[in-house]
Amino acid sequence: MRGDEQGVVQALQAQLQHQQLPRLLKLKAKVDAGQPLDDYDLRFLKDALAAGWQARSVMHQSRELQGLAGHIFRLYHQICDQALANERRLS
Repeated sequence: MRGDEQGVVQALQAQLQHQQLPRLLKLKAKVDAGQPLDDYDLRFLKDALAAGWQARSVMHQSRELQGLAGHIFRLYHQICDQALANERRLS
């Protein structure tokens, strides 16, 4: 991997670890407590998924990044499933 590619991988990894993962863990706790997601939460999820989709080619360059991305995408799925259950329960 070239130096500039390594820099992109490191930047993406830092963003996932220090920005997206902490926010996702807070959202997971929120929905696990039975609370619905608000518009801000939904916007975050939408934007984060779009960014992940755009960065998918970079994610394939690093096994560590693949593992982190896999964990994050599983969290997205769990959050969305629980949020849907919460909405149905509250309706």
